[in-house]
Amino acid sequence: MKLRWITVALLISMVAHISIMMALGKIQLNLPSFDFIETYFFQSKKENPKPKIFSKTEQPQHSETEKPAESTQTENSVTEKNTDSQETQSLSQSTVSENTEKVRTLPENNPFTKFINETMKFDIYWMGIYVGSATVSVKGDGNTITITSMVKSASFISNFYYVNDHAESQIENGKPKHFTLVQIEGKYRGNKETIFDYEKGEIVFINHLKNNTTYHKGIDKVFMDVLSGFFYLRTLTINLNEPVAIDIFDSNKFTTVVVQPIKEEKIELSDKQIDAIVIKPQLDTEGLFKRKGDIIIWLSKDNSKIPLKIETKVPVGKVVAELKEYKKD
Repeated sequence: MKLRWITVALLISMVAHISIMMALGKIQLNLPSFDFIETYFFQSKKENPKPKIFSKTEQPQHSETEKPAESTQTENSVTEKNTDSQETQSLSQSTVSENTEKVRTLPENNPFTKFINETMKFDIYWMGIYVGSATVSVKGDGNTITITSMVKSASFISNFYYVNDHAESQIENGKPKHFTLVQIEGKYRGNKETIFDYEKGEIVFINHLKNNTTYHKGIDKVFMDVLSGFFYLRTLTINLNEPVAIDIFDSNKFTTVVVQPIKEEKIELSDKQIDAIVIKPQLDTEGLFKRKGDIIIWLSKDNSKIPLKIETKVPVGKVVAELKEYKKD
């Protein structure tokens, strides 16, 4: 009889551990502002207008979970190809839905200065189990702003699925200038860099692990990276039944994405009732963190639009990131 119960206990323990590993493998500790970051967090059109580009690219094939072999070349080999050009449509002319969406354009001033010296810390839970934390901070002056996001798995979870992601977005005069994303998520590794040069009308994307550089030329409007895009969203007026469209460049892909306000409600954090507006974004690119499933975000219903809570459904349960600390010096 004892042997039978010991066997049952061992099986239950094995199933529990496997479930945790599977869930983390699917969601990879996804955040919106950041994968809020994976923030994760815009709803894309089915068809998106693309800028006219001329790209020089090297595209070696590697699976997501394996590192490429060391290159025997002393420098990147870049092959040239002509891409089909398409007349650039202005964002105000795009039809992301049937005349229900308001398209935003960048103001002449720098809207990101309102976030300088802001620090947010989040706890991440899966089915009520603490699995990690995230910290987002903003530094800079009136011209140059740097947004940094760091996500780490909890020590217990790290034994099964280690996560250590770092993203940084540099913004100059209200436009993204440089974006880096370094990822360690289980067996997955990522090291990507994007350089925005709007004076030349050029965006350069570098995948360091794949030894791949792509040049996009003829850029005639502003594209955000996923981190600056989320913060730019926070500068806009968000009302129910008024979706917001933002142009995004992420992981070597151009897309126009939409944020859909769902409802308004009170949310309880640290024994406080806070008025919030709930948005449902979905990004059709990789985002900051590898993820699967819809994302729901609760923003404070005030001018700060502080992300209070992020929720993502996964094959087993859901992942929730909750704001635990907010500072503004």
